[in-house]
Amino acid sequence: MLYEQSRGGEAAIDIARELVERPSATLTVAAVAPQAPSGPRCGNSAIEYNEVVAESVARDLDKARHRLGRAADRARFVLLLEDAEPSLARFAADGGFDVVLLPGRRRPLRSGAHHPEAARLKLTAGAEIRIVDPASRRQSRRPVGAAG
Repeated sequence: MLYEQSRGGEAAIDIARELVERPSATLTVAAVAPQAPSGPRCGNSAIEYNEVVAESVARDLDKARHRLGRAADRARFVLLLEDAEPSLARFAADGGFDVVLLPGRRRPLRSGAHHPEAARLKLTAGAEIRIVDPASRRQSRRPVGAAG
């Protein structure tokens, strides 16, 4: 599952906790730390900024671990860096996952939740992609990429 510090992330963790309680189930909780470009043509170095952002996202993973409670003992926690390998799509494809939970995001003037990575993961992950709607704390069964 992809964790983001948000209502959607908390709802996805709650669903993941229910799923991992099944016999022989395992859970991987991943979070992606955004990274600012850095280099000689980008002006000032963003290395320190990127480190602070990664530390913040690592703390978010600790919050997810805490929210999972005892189920965290059966989970693995992974911090990914944006624009670095493995990408979220590569990680999901190589992970051999059956289900990928994504925290839903609300869209103005549209019903239902979405996640910007859903369509890409559907193409590459080889797993069922479920978007967790934070308003209902339920998994969307709507096929990724369908109108709505």
